Amino acid sequence: MLFKILSFIYGVVIFTAMSYSIYLWLKKGYTHKQRFMYIYLIAVFFVDVLGIYIRQAFQIDQFYLFMPFNVLSIVYFSYFFLVDYQNSINKYFLYGISFLTMLVITYIQLETPIIKIDTRIFVALVLFFLLISLQWLLYIINHIDEENITQKQAFWVSVALIIWSVFALFRLFLNQWLYDYDRDIFSIIAYLFNIANITMYLFFIQGLRVINKKKIA
Repeated sequence: MLFKILSFIYGVVIFTAMSYSIYLWLKKGYTHKQRFMYIYLIAVFFVDVLGIYIRQAFQIDQFYLFMPFNVLSIVYFSYFFLVDYQNSINKYFLYGISFLTMLVITYIQLETPIIKIDTRIFVALVLFFLLISLQWLLYIINHIDEENITQKQAFWVSVALIIWSVFALFRLFLNQWLYDYDRDIFSIIAYLFNIANITMYLFFIQGLRVINKKKIA
């Protein structure tokens, strides 16, 4: 029951984030200003919410939805953080992380004999999110400007990705062990990961609210 409630809340939060981002795009003309967040959120809604019904209706394996989404996520968040960097070192470091992640998931997928998303691909993606988020935070700390860090959209997105990544790594590495030895803790971790998912997109919404309050487009 709790899992269904959390899943419903997750869907509502994603729909809210997507709708708000589209509103900022269509009503206020915020495209670059919100870093095209609506593109990513539409993809999330399509894969995570509608994807459940699409897979059931058309008997489509989740690979055909999640693999393109994984690639989109790498490309999108590389762009998202890149726009803040004013020096070549951080730009090239981000390029390197992005290219290496794409290379790793491509190699893993080609090595996998059947059509499925290998767990190692998720590990690579989680590490990618964690590294680029920490890189941005370190960059901002070393390049302080007049704007409060909490007034930056990228702050909320980076913190959201870090929180989600920590829970995701914990679940990925302990999932099977907890399932075998302690089902109660396994269930608790599953619930906490769902809460982390919800929290991530609530932070995304806050990031959108921050840019909506700014006077300069």
